[in-house]
Amino acid sequence: MDAADWNARYLAQPDPWGTTPAARVVSEVTAAEDAGLGVGTAVDLACGDGRHARWLAAHGWHVHAVDFSEVAIEQARDRDSDEGRSGSVDWLVGDAVDWTPPGEVDLVVVGFLHLDPEPLGLALRRAGEWLRPGGHLVYLGHAAENLRRGVGGPQDPSVLPGVADLARAAEGLEVVSLRHDLRPAGHATAVDVLLHARAWS
Repeated sequence: MDAADWNARYLAQPDPWGTTPAARVVSEVTAAEDAGLGVGTAVDLACGDGRHARWLAAHGWHVHAVDFSEVAIEQARDRDSDEGRSGSVDWLVGDAVDWTPPGEVDLVVVGFLHLDPEPLGLALRRAGEWLRPGGHLVYLGHAAENLRRGVGGPQDPSVLPGVADLARAAEGLEVVSLRHDLRPAGHATAVDVLLHARAWS
């Protein structure tokens, strides 16, 4: 899908995944903070309508939230509010494969970005290069195994990463966790894949 397809999708159905951040993203970021990651500057890459960016900002992060859908970014800006939070969000239109932040960051979150293996690997390797020493990268997506063993998500196997794809993307980083993650989805179970890595200190 290109940006025009996603613009049409967001116009037809705002908040297609709800406003609550993915529980696994929350738990991985929280665990990183508990292990010593200081709250600072984050990137929410392929942020969609911003559920992860808003959660990060509510917890003090200053977030660059980037998506190639102008409609998603416009909707995210419209529903955003600084009230009661210590962080902030810059809402930006940009492509996950070639956008670059203005400087080093402490955290990159990539939630459910699905591309062919080569551009996905490129996006994640570039994201790893943005990290300050000790900074963290968290990727969560629908796993290749979800087609046979889970429910929901894209039905095109070419855009569903496996553990080996993410392992290659994490070269040069210290891998904290790389695994399948089983997620309740109504009366069934979805199979996600998680990469949590950090830049060597």
